[in-house]
Amino acid sequence: MREVFKIWIDRLGEGQTQKIDGSFEPSFLEIDEKELQFRAPVRVVGEAYLADQHLVIHLKASTLATLPCAICNQMVEAELKVDNFYHSEPVAEIQGAVFDFGGPLREALLIELPHYFECSNGKCPERATLAAYMRAPAKKETKDTHFPFKDL
Repeated sequence: MREVFKIWIDRLGEGQTQKIDGSFEPSFLEIDEKELQFRAPVRVVGEAYLADQHLVIHLKASTLATLPCAICNQMVEAELKVDNFYHSEPVAEIQGAVFDFGGPLREALLIELPHYFECSNGKCPERATLAAYMRAPAKKETKDTHFPFKDL
């Protein structure tokens, strides 16, 4: 269990909250891919508290991911943000009265990865080069539409 992601359940009694505020090394994301890299720290701000027999974690997180442009294939940095992440865990299921929120945080960040990303804010300079190889959009055929109940 990573020390920086620990939440001690016994310290959260009687309305107490645990503040979470820090920059963490991206190694906890456990990504070892050539076309997806995390080099910037993961900035996390939030809190953990108990609500009825559940541990509730509320976080905001952000980092930079390096991934290839969908058009030119150059590696580009894209900002990943999780603005309003909540995770709830039943206290009865937490072993040892310590919860590691690194796993849920990892999942929340990886879900935010774009399916494809284009450099230059969506205006890759290489797009014009590829235009010759792209299919032209199909033209809509106009059909006469019949409305049988139009005159009722």
